[in-house]
Parts: sequence; structure tokens; C-alpha cells
Amino acid sequence: MSKKSKDEDSTQTLRKAMIEDLSIRVSESKRDTPVTTRLDDEIIEMLDILVKLGIFKSRSEAIASILEMTLFDHRDKFKQLSTEITKLEKIQDRAKDIALDVLQRR
Repeated sequence: MSKKSKDEDSTQTLRKAMIEDLSIRVSESKRDTPVTTRLDDEIIEMLDILVKLGIFKSRSEAIASILEMTLFDHRDKFKQLSTEITKLEKIQDRAKDIALDVLQRR
């Protein structure tokens, strides 16, 4: 088998694996909330390539899947962030209570 043929086989195998993995993730996702965003032309071109290759059905599906993969890979960090935000909100609430107390005593 020629090197070119081996490379093509490897590419096809990789592509099939990616499509299968992404298809599973996409089919398991529940997407109800639309989000509007502006992207530069280079990103749109990349998304269009993924759609033309059949990896995704649409730009929207590509964006959602890529975001999901990226964010879910860092899920533990987002849980930590959520915990820290809750702590900050409690501090802000206490600070507001103190400020209101000061203002009411005028």
C-alpha cells in the first residue's frame, strides 16, 4: 500500500471516529436556548469546512458541540468557580446590609 493511500486511510479512520464521537455527543445534547453571536470570517470558514465534511449538520451544531466539548472538559473548574461566586455573593449581601444599616442611622 502506498504512503498516500495509508494517509488517506488514516484520515478516513480519524474522520469516522470524530463523526461518531461528535454524533453521540450531539444526539445526547438538549439544546433549547438560542444564542446569537458574531464571529469573524476565518472562524466561519472553519465551521463551513466542518459542515462540508459532514462532521456537523450546520454551523449552529458545530458551534454548540465545540463549546460543549471545551466547557465540559473543564467542568471541575467551573464547579470551583460557581462555589467561589456563591461566596462572593454572600460577602456582597453582607456588605449591602452594612451599608443599608449605616444609611438608615443617618
